[in-house]
Amino acid sequence: MVMPNFHDNELIPLGIERDGNVYFVQHHGDIAAGFPSPAEDFIQDRISLDAHYLAKVESTFINRIAGDSMFPDYEIGDLIIVRSDLEPRHEDDIVVAINGSAYTLKRYDLKNNQLRSVNPIYKNIIQLSENDTVLILGVVTSLIREKRSG
Repeated sequence: MVMPNFHDNELIPLGIERDGNVYFVQHHGDIAAGFPSPAEDFIQDRISLDAHYLAKVESTFINRIAGDSMFPDYEIGDLIIVRSDLEPRHEDDIVVAINGSAYTLKRYDLKNNQLRSVNPIYKNIIQLSENDTVLILGVVTSLIREKRSG
């Protein structure tokens, strides 16, 4: 598989390999962000993380965030799951290259035909025109953030 050109300080591509093994983790129900419910103290199901995040391996990319233009939504080191088979919608985060540039992560403003960073220190907005060559690698569908390693 030929990997797209990613800018060194924005996104780092990670390959996906499949060896036939599927791993499952225990799903203990949904977690309320308020007060706990004693009725939810039982195991409901098992979830396959690869089936959840990599359901369409042929159209899925994983990248590691290396820049801060999309902070605070994305932090350096976060993993993003990107699907190339999805059509971008208004306010989706997309991996995109404009006019032959390296791929980068930006918020897509469909209504105004713009790409923008989320980080307020990056004031630039990319106004897209009919003359631009825009290559969208895919839409970010999931974010994986390590809260604690080890």
